[in-house]
Amino acid sequence: MSIKREFKSVLLAAIAVCLLAGEHAFAGEVKFVHFTDVHITDRSKNRGRRMLEQSGELLKNAVRRVNAVEDLDFVIFTGDMIDIPDKNLLKKFTTAANELNAPWYWTTGNHDVGPGLNKRDFVAEMNRFNGSSRTKPYYSFIIDDFIFICMDGTIDNIPTAHARFSPKELEWLDGQLEKNSDKYALIFQHFPVVEPFKSNDHYILNAKEYLEVLDGHNNVIAVLSGHYHIAEINRRNGVMHVSSPALVQRPNAVRLITVSTRDGGASFDSEFIITGSQPAQIRRSCHTP
Repeated sequence: MSIKREFKSVLLAAIAVCLLAGEHAFAGEVKFVHFTDVHITDRSKNRGRRMLEQSGELLKNAVRRVNAVEDLDFVIFTGDMIDIPDKNLLKKFTTAANELNAPWYWTTGNHDVGPGLNKRDFVAEMNRFNGSSRTKPYYSFIIDDFIFICMDGTIDNIPTAHARFSPKELEWLDGQLEKNSDKYALIFQHFPVVEPFKSNDHYILNAKEYLEVLDGHNNVIAVLSGHYHIAEINRRNGVMHVSSPALVQRPNAVRLITVSTRDGGASFDSEFIITGSQPAQIRRSCHTP
């Protein structure tokens, strides 16, 4: 889906946020940037539409553009930060990401872990490179009246683009949503639980169980993901499922998102920052009253 066409989907999906209005009395605003599918590499030639030879420069350009955004609370990378599981590539990625003026967070993608860099080692390397102290590849953090939940669906013992969320992790997610029922929740992960288009080799193997957890709570605004390298927003049971485009493919875009609560309602505003050779920004936003 093109960025222009997605605007219509955003407006329709905004209704999901409206459904939460009136049940909560929050006040606050959080602004963040969503990166996905950076695919940093220093070995590969361009592959299909993936601009792998320019991956490092694309990330540096994006960091410079994002650093020009005022009052940014954080940046989130939703997986495939590197093209193959490799500690040296992860160091290259984190060196660039550490140039961000805002704190940054991450979720794992299928290209990030595997033979040569399993989940445990990935978390340890991330802690070493960006100064964090994670013990698991899934975690959460709270800003104002919002809880942000970072999920891990990777399967690191076999090469696959499929995902699976363990029963333990889904139980943890359920507990996070229940414990923080007085806050709006946004979930970050590499793999979309609602596909932007059907794929026989990219879907979540236990999506049904995951959706059952979401259906048990009414405080989830959105699930933001990558993996499919496409810009699209779908709505299911009052939750927006936001797929963002890959940084490594044209239009080389990241999302600038503002979530806020005011007058007993909530809003979700989305703007694309174009980081390649195209114009600096294209605004396609939506908001609720």
